[in-house]
Amino acid sequence: MTKNVSWHIINAKILDVFNLKFDETELWIDKAQIVYRGHRSDLKAAHTYDAQGQYVIPGLIDAHVHIESSLLAPSEFSKLVIPHGITRIFADPHEIASVSGVSGIQYMLEDARQSPLHIHYMLPSSVPATPFEHAGATLHADALKPFYSVPEVNGLAEVMDFPAVFNEDADMHQKIIDAQTAGKHVDGHASGLSREQLAIYRKYGIDTDHESENAAQALDRLNAGFSVFVREGTVERDEVAILPAINAANQSHFSFATDDKTANDIQHEGSIDFSVKLAIKNGMDPAMAFTIGSYNAAQAQHLQNIGALTDGFVADLVILDQLHDFTVKKTMVNGEWYAEPATKVTQLANQLLNFTLTTSDIALKINPSKPAHVINIMPHHITTQHTVEHVPSIAGYFQPNNTYAKIIVAERYHNLGRGVGIIKGFNLKSGAIASTIAHDSHNVIIAGTNDSDIILAADTLREIGGGQVVVNNGKITTLPLAIGGLMSDQSFKDVIAANNVLQHAFSAMSDITFDPFLTLSFMALPVIPSLKITDQGLFDFNSFSFIQVQD
Repeated sequence: MTKNVSWHIINAKILDVFNLKFDETELWIDKAQIVYRGHRSDLKAAHTYDAQGQYVIPGLIDAHVHIESSLLAPSEFSKLVIPHGITRIFADPHEIASVSGVSGIQYMLEDARQSPLHIHYMLPSSVPATPFEHAGATLHADALKPFYSVPEVNGLAEVMDFPAVFNEDADMHQKIIDAQTAGKHVDGHASGLSREQLAIYRKYGIDTDHESENAAQALDRLNAGFSVFVREGTVERDEVAILPAINAANQSHFSFATDDKTANDIQHEGSIDFSVKLAIKNGMDPAMAFTIGSYNAAQAQHLQNIGALTDGFVADLVILDQLHDFTVKKTMVNGEWYAEPATKVTQLANQLLNFTLTTSDIALKINPSKPAHVINIMPHHITTQHTVEHVPSIAGYFQPNNTYAKIIVAERYHNLGRGVGIIKGFNLKSGAIASTIAHDSHNVIIAGTNDSDIILAADTLREIGGGQVVVNNGKITTLPLAIGGLMSDQSFKDVIAANNVLQHAFSAMSDITFDPFLTLSFMALPVIPSLKITDQGLFDFNSFSFIQVQD
């Protein structure tokens, strides 16, 4: 008896993720599911796709990403990444939740439903991330628990407050228990943790991590029983350093993740497709690289029947012209060839910026005879170096120059104050940059060379309702971000164009080659080594306490 199906893919070289090889075979697809891999005489397809010898891989999967870092709403983010062969992502809406709480999570769910991209959300575990900063919301376990009944929710996102886990904080442990009781799992965030501290996370069932910066750290996590997400984003360029840790025996425990990547970088270099290309370029077998970029991520995130091209799996697949420096020719999501949908970004009631900043607020007294604690940027990393150096001053106050800039974080929700410090590595010759993206509480963050441009940048952010600003000798360039000061309500093409203008304006002030705004945003994240700044002051990760700019 002949059975009718939707699609028959022929003349294809199809990836076998279980044996890490490509086979010249066929696929039979009915609706959203692969019915059979191989030749069948009893199946009849409504449509046939002749791959003409091209390669077919499973849809690529981003194991951990913050959509907000692209500056796009979920529906526009989807339009950007699907043509790169990305068919599924695991997103942590921590950023918008830090601004808008439960309504921010609901917003991300609602806007995402316009898109065919499979978007799984991991509920934000730490809002606020630590007690060392003020956020726009506080999410306790009882606020998160109802979301586990939502189909798109896959678990609890990166647990980044290690002391709360170690000290058995009741609310943090309830969040972990609620996820596991609902049959979900818990992602980790183990930046700076020792092998012994990793064991504490594993004790409580936390089983993934994306914070490895090199092969040794990745192997520590592997040996502790973690699935390792190899991160390659805009700032966090960790993949090449981690690749030596991966071999045929352990590859099933590795996946790819972007974590934080701008729309501009996704457009010009790619997303997980870039991670795959980078692995192949550095000598990895293509079949292994594509498997790490698809099936392994689904397994790490505890999903079944996802990420392989054989019987019973979801019909997400990508047609490639070649295996090395490949181009995505066609993408199928849920059994349908992708065509960009006509969608409109969902609006979110914007929270007004409630802060004031004056010249006296940002004055930084300095004793010229004593050294000061300085935040040192590490290019392409979100970690910093903590140094103690003599810095320039005039009349007892810090005086920025081409080496040292002033950095300020101002609490934006209730005007609760600000922290002022010194940062090295932006190489600012003039002007100031400012943003309402400041991980993880997303207060106002500004770095600049002079107080007048710093204050003008702050005032401009307030006027536009949040976004990113470059001020250079009074000249203003902006990228408004109407959705919580984090995401634009415009199309991905318009956002990329506006960001290009912003980056060009910045390039007149500095010669750095890394993204200044994404780098700036992580200078406020105290759970990442080594010296950071929050609205409450300068924070030393190693002592896990606030310190003064000068002892």
